[in-house]
Amino acid sequence: MLHSGELRHGRRPPFTWIYDCGTVTTPSQVESELDDLCAARKAPSGVKPKLDFVALSHFDKDHISGLVYLLGLFEVKTILLPFLQLWQRFWIAASADDLDTDFLEFLVDPVGYLLGVDGGAQATIVFVPPSEGDPPPAPDDAPPEGPPGEADDRTVTLRMKTEPVPDVVDGEIPNVTGKRLSAAKFLKKKSVLDIDGLWEFVPYNDARQATRCPAGFSAIVAPLIADLLAANNPADRQVALDALKDRYDRTFGRNAYRRNIISLFLYGGPVPTPTRARFLTGRSKHGFMMHYLNTVWSNLSTTHFSMLFTGDGSLNSAPRRTAFANFFTPFGRLGKASVFQVMHHGASGNSSPQVAALVAPRVTIFCSDPIRGHQHPDADVLRQFWTYNCIQVDAATGWQMLAGFTF
Repeated sequence: MLHSGELRHGRRPPFTWIYDCGTVTTPSQVESELDDLCAARKAPSGVKPKLDFVALSHFDKDHISGLVYLLGLFEVKTILLPFLQLWQRFWIAASADDLDTDFLEFLVDPVGYLLGVDGGAQATIVFVPPSEGDPPPAPDDAPPEGPPGEADDRTVTLRMKTEPVPDVVDGEIPNVTGKRLSAAKFLKKKSVLDIDGLWEFVPYNDARQATRCPAGFSAIVAPLIADLLAANNPADRQVALDALKDRYDRTFGRNAYRRNIISLFLYGGPVPTPTRARFLTGRSKHGFMMHYLNTVWSNLSTTHFSMLFTGDGSLNSAPRRTAFANFFTPFGRLGKASVFQVMHHGASGNSSPQVAALVAPRVTIFCSDPIRGHQHPDADVLRQFWTYNCIQVDAATGWQMLAGFTF
């Protein structure tokens, strides 16, 4: 799964972003997309093109497998991650069919791992803690601070409120991980990513709805984790991994759904209300430089001009839907969601019949492969969204939207 976008305003350099960057098929699939994206965002010879921020919904391989390759191609300013406690990260490790050393090192210490790969040290790493309580405030349409210079030439500015990572983070196991966690930041509660008062990104980490860590579980798995980290050959690593997997399976069951509940939702949309808006959409052949097929021009209402991505999140219960609606409905954010990426590739366990009407998107995106693997989307989820312009995005076909509006 990979979504890329850019925001242009006047003659300023575009503000660029990526949400998720991975695949369950061959690495060349996501790497070729990134190569095309890099070529399209031209930079002087020997200079990496810039990406203003990269957001990862969660830490499954099909959402992060291309991250290291991406950091080698681009100068990334900000990496946005949902905060998962150590026991949650090792639940991912225990569920992996093939746990390679790099993936294990990332799960043990995401910050230290990213700082150590080519291009990672230049990025600011920001964790999004669980989203609780009141929703973010009304969008801030104030211009950026400081001298304006030539208004159409100045760099687009990203504003967000962060705070240092606490010295002691709940859920981390002392002397096992977290050694480099202080190099990252936490996004302050109710903070958004604001781009010059023109556009905003609103992250939502529904971790409070996730499975709670049973009392004493961290102490039980700590020596099992230590054994896995100490294994210095594939055979010993597999023995340690099997023991860890057995403990997780006996505690939580073997259903991966419960592990996937934590997923960083990301809303993006204009801050002022557009007075005129149009967009160009089309299916495309594989590749970033897309050839439009079945292209249509469409006038948008001023209440539908935003996007909402969900990763592998879940809206399958009334409490989760209520928390989601309470977070995004104020100030019209949910009502403006035109493009909606369906949770977990369209898996039945993550959706419910009420979600389609709750979001009421103009375009519904299924990032999935109905032929291979789990053969998502599931038929019942596809039927739920059938009247909301369903689009299948897979290894062979992409989708693109070019949007324009005035204020």
